[in-house]
Amino acid sequence: MRRRRKVGRAYDMALEIANRLSPGASVLDVGCGNGFIAYHLKGILNSYVFGIDVGDIPAAPIEYLSYDGRHFPVPDQTFDAVLLCYVLHHAQDARLVLDEVRRVLRDDGLAIVYEDNPGDRWDRIVCWSHNKQWQRRTGPCTFRLRAGWRKIFDTAGFEIVTERKLSRWRNIAHPVSRSFFVIKPGQSTAQRRVELLSNARTFDSDFVRAAFRGRPVAKNPT
Repeated sequence: MRRRRKVGRAYDMALEIANRLSPGASVLDVGCGNGFIAYHLKGILNSYVFGIDVGDIPAAPIEYLSYDGRHFPVPDQTFDAVLLCYVLHHAQDARLVLDEVRRVLRDDGLAIVYEDNPGDRWDRIVCWSHNKQWQRRTGPCTFRLRAGWRKIFDTAGFEIVTERKLSRWRNIAHPVSRSFFVIKPGQSTAQRRVELLSNARTFDSDFVRAAFRGRPVAKNPT
């Protein structure tokens, strides 16, 4: 029964993910776990779906490679979509993972992210228990509220396409507030600031040249 619940839950998530993608889209499932989301998604999309993880070989029969937790073992611009299903809170460097997502996504590619958002005392207790279970395997977990994830995505150079809150009862064994994000590569806040500053400097230079074109420049008095 436990296995059946896992398979059923994976199928529901695969349907939800497939609604955001085009048929035939190639997908990389980062931290694929048991592999059932990738397995179902391959059948639904009739496409190439590949799984990577730091753990054991998945139970589902999928294309799989072991992952060192830092660099995805796949070439640049290989996939139309990347899945991060409750993975980022396990990452010891979420920015590094998102940089790798940007690297392997094709132009106009999407990243689909599921994350826990422990906002109240009950959520924090559930996430504390989850951390105790996993920290010896993947290191300590870092949970964030939705605003915290938005900031991480922006800093890493992603724009949010879709964001919505999910029911805590989607997984009865882990009843915590959670969110679903669809993000795409874009400009980070830092990049936008640099561009705006550069544009401002260009504007100032053009203005000064136009204002003083043909006019003598006064010499400093000696």
